[in-house]
Amino acid sequence: MSLFAFLPDAGRVLYVLMIVGSLAILSSCASPLGMMVIGSGSGVAMGTSVDYTLNGIAYRTFVSPMPNVRHAALNGLNNMGMKVTQNRKTDEGWAIVAVAKGREINIELNSMTPRTTRMRVVVADNVIFKDRATEAAVIDQTAEALGRRFAG
Repeated sequence: MSLFAFLPDAGRVLYVLMIVGSLAILSSCASPLGMMVIGSGSGVAMGTSVDYTLNGIAYRTFVSPMPNVRHAALNGLNNMGMKVTQNRKTDEGWAIVAVAKGREINIELNSMTPRTTRMRVVVADNVIFKDRATEAAVIDQTAEALGRRFAG
């Protein structure tokens, strides 16, 4: 007894065409999905090591002591023309707040080890939305300032 014996001849053809069509559609989806997986991993290899939480908060860990990262963050904010309104020590590390065009930039620095510092950046566009592009720019400017400070 055949697998398709319960279907009439026209039904068998239609059933086979549906399976073949489904496989064709699924195989065309595999390529873009594969590219998304490859593309998402390539950012790390290319040096964009900014991580985001689901609610849009940016993090990066620097292999540098907190005083160096703090100095570099302040330098980066200055290079971007952002006005620092707070720069204070906290129980967990250091807090820096800056403003630019109605956005508030909140930076927290936490020393993980004497030579490793985690930076948390939140740029509030309004009450609900975060500005991920500016968060990334603040982190990039900090990394660049660290590189300039210790280059040569």
